Amino acid sequence: TILAIKIIADATKAAKGFRQAEKETSKFERGLKKVTPAAAGIGVALTGAAVIATREASRLQQSAGATASVFGKQSKQIEKLARAAADGMGLSRSEYQETAAVFGAQLKNMGLAANQLVPTTDRLMKLGGDLAATFGGSTSEAVAALSSLLRGERDPIERYGVSIKQADINARLAAQGQSKLTGEAKRAAETQATLALLTEQTSAAQGQFARESGTAAVAQQKATAKFKNAAAALGTSLLPAVTAAATALAALAGWVEKNQTAALAIAGTLAVFAAAVFAANVAV
Repeated sequence: TILAIKIIADATKAAKGFRQAEKETSKFERGLKKVTPAAAGIGVALTGAAVIATREASRLQQSAGATASVFGKQSKQIEKLARAAADGMGLSRSEYQETAAVFGAQLKNMGLAANQLVPTTDRLMKLGGDLAATFGGSTSEAVAALSSLLRGERDPIERYGVSIKQADINARLAAQGQSKLTGEAKRAAETQATLALLTEQTSAAQGQFARESGTAAVAQQKATAKFKNAAAALGTSLLPAVTAAATALAALAGWVEKNQTAALAIAGTLAVFAAAVFAANVAV
């Protein structure tokens, strides 16, 4: 009898303890449900920020490689100019370096002297910002139109009030006594004539980006460029980890390709383990 009474008393205490535990667990669960959406939102935001930062850092890294390849020892000058591009023309460092590499390669192929590559490239980049501020659109679009002009595609630049025909270039060469040039000399003379005509026809727009520095459109371009620069700076510290992870995944992929039987066995084992964990969670 004494034993029976003891069991009943202990069971009563246990039941009370279980009820208290259930009550506390319910409170915790309710609190957890309130916090979970915010935590999930923060997690998604941080993950998205990390992705953007890594992408911008990788883009900056690649653009630096492109400028080094095109400009050689002069690439440090391009990198220095790129740091001021956000305020000067609304371009991020990577955008400036990417386009500068294209301009540099085009101008080199068109016979421009090596000592003129950097100043001419920078002048064209700034002109892109001025044309965008004058006629609307982004600096990137205007710079792309200028690049098309150097390739001989003259339609895109007409949006910005520029009309340069081959007949205009030929007339300029004739006036300078260069109409009989051939080969590289002719190509270089045509480049100079094209740039001269471009400078003349865009004289009214030159300096417009700086004059409109207080407008909403220019302020937005600057802010966007600076955000990309900040993201690239943050992502630079993440790149080693991302590179290491990519290298590890590549190595794993190579191992799986060479050891398919073992990989299947491991995958089967992991599947069984996952199923067991799932079943345990359901039981709990």
